[in-house]
Formats: sequence, structure tokens, C-alpha cells
Amino acid sequence: MRNYSKIDKKMIEHICLIAKLNLSEKEKELYSKELSEVLEAFKVLDALDADEKPSFHPIEISDRLREDRVSSTGWDPLLNARAKEGRYFKGPKIV
Repeated sequence: MRNYSKIDKKMIEHICLIAKLNLSEKEKELYSKELSEVLEAFKVLDALDADEKPSFHPIEISDRLREDRVSSTGWDPLLNARAKEGRYFKGPKIV
């Protein structure tokens, strides 16, 4: 397995080949330095102890939804329907 902790010019050229980027030599040097700094920052995060309860929310989240209740709307959708049969809409025959 390749060591990704060090970003060098060869790796930047490989990334450019895959991503179909045409970078100048100056840009390759700049990006190799910047990507190395990003990986160093992630190393610091990897070293942190994360065995405790995660703190995504500083306060406890609870449901604040009301209880569902069935109620009548008093609206009859078939009231103005021209084609109806009993309690149903009547559609054209499909042959």
C-alpha cells in the first residue's frame, strides 16, 4: 500500500493525469505543498480521542410533533364530479 502521508511532485502529476488537468510546474509545487498541509491537519484530527459520545448537538433533541388525530374536513370531492358511480369517480373504459 502506498504511503499517502507525503505528497510529492510525482503524486501530483499522477493526480493531474487522472483528473485531466494541465498544471504548470509552479502550480504543481504549490499544490503539493498545500495538499501536504491538508494531510498534516488530518493527522492532528486522527490523533484526537473520539471514543466519547459524539457532540453533534449541544442540547438534547426531542420530538415536538403533535399527535395525529383523525378529523372530518367536511369536503366531498365527488360533489361536482360529472362521472361518478357510488363513492368513486367513473373513468373511460380501456380496451
